[in-house]
Amino acid sequence: MFKTTGKIQVKNGIRIIGDLDMIRYYHRLIEFYTYRTEKLQLPAHGCHVTLVNPKIHKVKWELAKKYDGRGVEFTCYPERMYVSRVNYWIPVDCEYGDALKKLLGVDDGPNYWGLHLTVCNRKFNG
Repeated sequence: MFKTTGKIQVKNGIRIIGDLDMIRYYHRLIEFYTYRTEKLQLPAHGCHVTLVNPKIHKVKWELAKKYDGRGVEFTCYPERMYVSRVNYWIPVDCEYGDALKKLLGVDDGPNYWGLHLTVCNRKFNG
């Protein structure tokens, strides 16, 4: 586990934006681990932890805007990386992110997987 920092971005949702080199590093490790047998791409939004997805959550955007650009610290657990049918994810803990979601009234619902950093995906292996 390690701690790192990012900035809140309120733009088509709410995310914590981190250092792109971090996911590039893990993306490369996964390429080597899979012997480059899969087409892996970086996430469309770069290095990010999604707090609010506008397709799923409803929030008061005027309230959320004041948090744009705020620096936050979060903890990554690469040793607990998990793989879905499409994505490679690193679990993340972020007290500030959790508090912000609660403040904005975000209800994650029963299928919530927790905060995570998407390292790469294999959407184009079809």
